[in-house]
Amino acid sequence: MTNSQAQLEQLFELEKQLHTLLDDELYSQFQQQQVLFSDKINHLLDSQPEAQLIDNLEQLKKLDHAVQSLQMRADDCFKSLKEKSLLMQRNKNKIKAYK
Repeated sequence: MTNSQAQLEQLFELEKQLHTLLDDELYSQFQQQQVLFSDKINHLLDSQPEAQLIDNLEQLKKLDHAVQSLQMRADDCFKSLKEKSLLMQRNKNKIKAYK
């Protein structure tokens, strides 16, 4: 296994961990891990020669698809939290109005 393949395996593991954090609704940890995930992807792309990246093109495509899926899921969670927050704020305002 080459260095880039090992880095890709780590990225796929980290992507699974990010999904688990979303499942468990650990959003602050998700945000921290997301930054680390992004840094590791950038490091892989910047540190590997182009020929090595081409050799791992299929894995990179899978990673791209996984990142897009994770991004869509994170966006859905964000929208859901925002809606819950707005609903709670409305309920709070209603309670204040009744007092």
